[in-house]
Amino acid sequence: MDFLIGALLFAGLFAIYSAISTVNKNILEQTKELKKMNDYLKNSKEDSQP
Repeated sequence: MDFLIGALLFAGLFAIYSAISTVNKNILEQTKELKKMNDYLKNSKEDSQP
């Protein structure tokens, strides 16, 4: 019985770790995309000024 509880606890902790890791990865990707968009907008604004 203790083994089952330990296995379930381990599986639960691993699931939480996996979910946090996935969210962190998505946040990092979105940050990179926002930086690219920001640079693009800055460059296009500089190009359009006479």
